[in-house]
Amino acid sequence: MNLVPDPVSPMGVLAFVGALLVIEITNSVLMRRLRSFRWSGKKRRVSVLVPARDEEHTIGQCVRSLLAQDYPDFEVIVLDDDSEDRTAEVLSEIESGRLRVLPGQPLPEGWTGKSWACSQLAEAAGGELLFFADADTVREPDTLCQSVAALESLRADFISAIPRNEVRTLGEQLTVPFIIWSVMAILPLAVAYLLPRSGAFSAAHGKFMLFRREAYEEVGGHSEVRAEAAEDLALCRLVRVAGLKWRLLDATECVSTRMYHGFKEALQGFSKNYFALFDYSVLAASFVWCWILVITWHPLITATVLGLHHDFSAEFYAAALTIPVSAAIWLMVSIKMRLPWHLFLLYPLTMTIASWIGFRSMALTIAGRTTWKGRSLVRHRVKLF
Repeated sequence: MNLVPDPVSPMGVLAFVGALLVIEITNSVLMRRLRSFRWSGKKRRVSVLVPARDEEHTIGQCVRSLLAQDYPDFEVIVLDDDSEDRTAEVLSEIESGRLRVLPGQPLPEGWTGKSWACSQLAEAAGGELLFFADADTVREPDTLCQSVAALESLRADFISAIPRNEVRTLGEQLTVPFIIWSVMAILPLAVAYLLPRSGAFSAAHGKFMLFRREAYEEVGGHSEVRAEAAEDLALCRLVRVAGLKWRLLDATECVSTRMYHGFKEALQGFSKNYFALFDYSVLAASFVWCWILVITWHPLITATVLGLHHDFSAEFYAAALTIPVSAAIWLMVSIKMRLPWHLFLLYPLTMTIASWIGFRSMALTIAGRTTWKGRSLVRHRVKLF
C-alpha cells in the first residue's frame, strides 16, 4: 500500500497546502514585530540612504518622516538619480541640518539604476549603520530607534522588514499581496535560520534594509549585485553565504508604502524582477509558476466536477477541504501583515495573475526587453536549470 500521496492528486495537493499552512503559522510566530524590541540607549550613528528617481509625489513625505525620527544620531542622504520630474525641486524645499542631497553620477554599463544609486549613497555615508529606505515609504518617528534595537537585540549583521502595503485599487489588491503571501507561506524561516552559510530560503525587502557597515562591506555591497533586478534578495543571499546573521521582521506598525499605483504599474514593476527571484533558471521558474496554478485550480475544479456528479469520495473531500485551507492562509497573512481582510476571496485570481506575470517576466528577460523607469535593465544569461 502506497502511503505517499500522488502530488497532483487531491490528497497530494491538500498535503502541500497543509504544509503551507504550517509554514505560515510558524512564520507568524518567528517574524517578530519591530516594536517588540527595546533600545539599549547605545548611540551608533545611522546613515539613512534614499535613492530617488522621478519620485516627486512621494519623496517629500518620505524625507520629512525620516527627519522626524526620535533617534539621537543619524543623517539622511538622498541621491537624485537623474530625475526628469520635480524630485530635485521638492527636495530643495526641505531644510534640515541632517539632510544631504546628492546628484547621481551617470549610470555605468552593467549596473541597474537602483544598485548604482545605493552604491553611491553607501560611499557617501558616515554612519556605523547603513539604513537603505525607498522613496515611497513613510515611517513613524520611532522606526529608527526600534530598528537599531532589533539589530542589537538579535545580534544581527543585517535585518530587513516587511512594511504595511497600501493597496487601494483592485489592480493593486490582485498583484501586490502575492509577494507578501509567498514570503509568509512558502519561505520556512525556521529552516532558513538553522542553515548558516546557505543562500537558500533567503528574503529581504528593499524598502527596509539595515546593515552593520562592516557586514555590508564584507559582502561587497551593491557592487556585488550591480546587475541584479532583485538586488535586495541577492544581497541577503550574500550575507547568508558569508555566514553573517540575518533576520526578517514585521514593520507594519512603523512603516507604510504604496508600492504601485494601479494594475499597469504593478505589472511593469513585478515583470522586471519575478524571473530574477529564481536566479534566471527557466525550469525552476516554470515549475513554480505552473505549480501555483495547480494548487489553486486543481481543488476548485475537482470539487466542482465531483460534486456535480454526486461523487462524494475521499478525493472530493480532500479537494473541498483544500479550498478553505488556502483561503485561511490568505486570511491569516492579511491579518498579520495588515492587508485588507477580504483578499482571501480573491486568491484564485491573485495566484493566476501572479503566474502570468511570472511567465511574462521570463519572456521579457529572455528577449532583453525588461525596463524600469525609462531604463533598460541589464540582460542576464538565462539558465535551463
